[in-house]
Amino acid sequence: MSEDLATSEVDMPLVTALLPSYNAEAFIRDTLDSLVAQSWPHLEILIGDDCSTDRTPEIIKEYAERHKNIRILKREKNLGWLGNCNDLMENARGEMMFFAFHDDVVAPEYVSSLVKALQNKPDAILAFSDLELVDPDGTTELLESAEISGVKSATLRGLMMARRRPSFHWWIPNRGLFRRKAYERIGGIPKNEFGEFSADWTWLLHMSLLGPFIRVPQILCFKRYQKSSLSINWHRTPAKYRGLARAGIREIRHSDLNFSGKLLLCGYLRYRIIGSTIKSLVAGPDRSPES
Repeated sequence: MSEDLATSEVDMPLVTALLPSYNAEAFIRDTLDSLVAQSWPHLEILIGDDCSTDRTPEIIKEYAERHKNIRILKREKNLGWLGNCNDLMENARGEMMFFAFHDDVVAPEYVSSLVKALQNKPDAILAFSDLELVDPDGTTELLESAEISGVKSATLRGLMMARRRPSFHWWIPNRGLFRRKAYERIGGIPKNEFGEFSADWTWLLHMSLLGPFIRVPQILCFKRYQKSSLSINWHRTPAKYRGLARAGIREIRHSDLNFSGKLLLCGYLRYRIIGSTIKSLVAGPDRSPES
């Protein structure tokens, strides 16, 4: 290997944009336009269309014919959003990767800014930016998840993710850039006893135990909620959140966290499960969702 090539691979690692799509003809062009406009020159755009029944396959084929860095995974059957995401990570070639959800748009400097943040912090596992949220009615809101940024203690990061406080916006880092070794260690986004319900939380919880999260304080991601968005249409119940907590306990137990950290985090989630169960018994089964 030449010295120039070796330097290039160190300074400009290959990044994979993971694009899981399904019936996205109304907005996927904006997502693809934002990806092909990235200033980072070493970018693979990997698309897994989940057997869309609209014009999505035609649109992504059109873009792939015009852009050599786009690669499409063929699907024989619908995998669901979780299976689609896991298969994309398995087939990604990049040293770093990020989810480019089909209704999100990223700024041209998104990849370059987040790569630089990870390169400056070799122990960090993920870098993310601030986010502008666009609701179905067109209103916008600036969101950030600043308090977890740079936290050195794996136990404290895990506790912050486990608490799931609404003001914390725990889901924002899932729009960030992460190292491939996170997928290799965790093995993908795990299902819980209710299937795909909020499974990205379990994924981020385990990832938070692997290394620090780094926030880039710029609005580089634009999240558009659609009326058909999966997370909007989830039926939320206390029972589902208790199942999610049990899935979190399994991830913590299988992580590399030290024994005392595992004891603390698992104990906290068990406490939440017991408290939720008592509330449900008093109020009636699953009458109101939890945060």
